[in-house]
Amino acid sequence: MTAVTETLLMQQYRDIKARHPQDILFFRMGDFYEMFEDDAKLAARELGLTLTSRNNGGAAEVPLAGVPVKAATEYLRRLVAKGHRVAICEQIEDPKLAKGVVRRAVVETVTPGTVLTDDWLAKNRNNYLVAVDPRDTAAGIATLDITTGELILEVVPTAELEAALGRYEARELVIPAETSLPTSQATMTSREAWEFDPELAREDLLRLYGIASLDGLGVSADDRPAVGAAGALLRYARELKPGGLPHLAHPTIVRRGDVLPLDEMTRRNLELVEPLRAGTDRSHAHANGRTAAAPLAARAARRSHCHQRAARRRASPRGRYAGARAPARGARRRARSGASGRARGPGPRDTAGNGRAARLDHAFARCGRRLGWARGT
Repeated sequence: MTAVTETLLMQQYRDIKARHPQDILFFRMGDFYEMFEDDAKLAARELGLTLTSRNNGGAAEVPLAGVPVKAATEYLRRLVAKGHRVAICEQIEDPKLAKGVVRRAVVETVTPGTVLTDDWLAKNRNNYLVAVDPRDTAAGIATLDITTGELILEVVPTAELEAALGRYEARELVIPAETSLPTSQATMTSREAWEFDPELAREDLLRLYGIASLDGLGVSADDRPAVGAAGALLRYARELKPGGLPHLAHPTIVRRGDVLPLDEMTRRNLELVEPLRAGTDRSHAHANGRTAAAPLAARAARRSHCHQRAARRRASPRGRYAGARAPARGARRRARSGASGRARGPGPRDTAGNGRAARLDHAFARCGRRLGWARGT
């Protein structure tokens, strides 16, 4: 198929599509968003649309599928929920005033990790977009939630990368070209390797926060892999949102030892965020956060269970209670008087949820002791 035999409209479509090869292109034509060729076949399969064809001048007809502009939001939501990226191409001039083909341009790209519409997001979880640079012995991780402006930087050994990524439950992962990650649940987006350069990222962060040094943000020389990942992450997010990103908070630095390295199997068996039995609400996060009606509070409750903090105990004259929360005075008194032999039954607040929470607390304490994070004198 040559450019001579194609219509001017299809030439315009191919030029725009060439700049967005990984995306489904919603090409605005009047009151419809049209999709052509492979995009049309994919949309017809995923959305149940009727696949037709369009005359392309002297060339062969091309597959075509379309959705009404008024109903496009629902179709867009369904595609993104299935892990697809969608570029929205609008008419940027009045068709009545256009000379020849109406000028069009991509005004926004919607991906699983950059959704801003509240109705599309789960109420009880963050929608993290994560950039990862796994090319060294220490992998750099930068995590951004565009809806809240939260930015997290973390460096982990490459051997622990899978467990670290599992804590964020990312919908989309940004990685350097020609690299791969041991996960298939998230949408993978490849970027040029130079975008992960720590020096370019450092200059970008200095401009973003209007500061002279990253030291004031708690960033050290050991965080270079995470800084490089942050640079690639921000560059990618800006491309998707030409209108600008929301305000970004100062980055949170997660150090090795700050959280318990729980793998996916451990999190599932402890029912931290999801119950083992589908259709039930017996997870630990639900037991503690069921009264959190606001989405921000519900997401914070889930995040606290995904990122279990490691309790560091310090040497103290209090012996085995060193650095940990000592039992309440009443509890110690009852322990001293336990020789009476009188068994105490469950109190009025000892519900099933509280009992499960207590068992989880004991499990985390044992895990911390085995890893050497919670040693008293």
